[in-house]
Amino acid sequence: MLHELPEMLIPDWLTNLSPTSIVNEPFPLHELLRDSLYYPSSGFDGDPVRHLVGNILSFVYVDYSHSHDQFMSALQTPGFRGYDLIATRSVSERELTPNGWHPAPPTRSDGDPSKYRHWIKEPFCSWSVFQRRDDVPISHGPSRFSLLYLCADGVAAFQALYVANSVYPKAVAVIQPGHGFGGNWTNYESPEQIFAKSVLGNPSGQPEILLYGGIGKHDFYRQPCWHDYQTQTCFVDKSGGGIIGIWSKCAQPDSQPGATR
Repeated sequence: MLHELPEMLIPDWLTNLSPTSIVNEPFPLHELLRDSLYYPSSGFDGDPVRHLVGNILSFVYVDYSHSHDQFMSALQTPGFRGYDLIATRSVSERELTPNGWHPAPPTRSDGDPSKYRHWIKEPFCSWSVFQRRDDVPISHGPSRFSLLYLCADGVAAFQALYVANSVYPKAVAVIQPGHGFGGNWTNYESPEQIFAKSVLGNPSGQPEILLYGGIGKHDFYRQPCWHDYQTQTCFVDKSGGGIIGIWSKCAQPDSQPGATR
């Protein structure tokens, strides 16, 4: 948890979950999306959880290049240090988009979504809840956090989850996303391309926080990739070398007309 950002109290919906309720009760879509961190092209990168768990309690990871078997393996090894998996379950498309959704088509300058089809694995969505182990001190982190993982396109998933459900995340992570040879059909870092436009043009609101960084020389990430985020909170280390900058906008109201937080 970062001391530069406010700590979140664990909400009742997360505290009251049990292995049985996670599997059998209605999927808490809006609770998961509200105040979440959205991380497209995430792989199995645990850095946002490592640094921000406690400031954020719900993490939404999206990557189309990893299979369900790879995801289930990563839950166990390496998992999350100091936490045990309470339960995990599959989530259907209808549960994610109960009102349906209409994707915004890319322009020619955004790139070609069909260009990297050979990277794409069979789509799936899993919801997992983790609990701090009894032998781990309270100072390690909050007692619980949630992880929603989608094998999906990062642009389409943002539009389907947040825009279609009239909600916006608390934070967005753009960390070494790669494009072209990196396997993404569009440039997540560019403020002029479809991902940034989807996030910043969301009618419900914009994220308060941007994580931007990657492996490589620190100078590569000394400035934010999106111009709307110019207030530097801090820099944190990136596993394997490199840094991640934590950037924020001007303070926003807790709620906006028509928005769900």
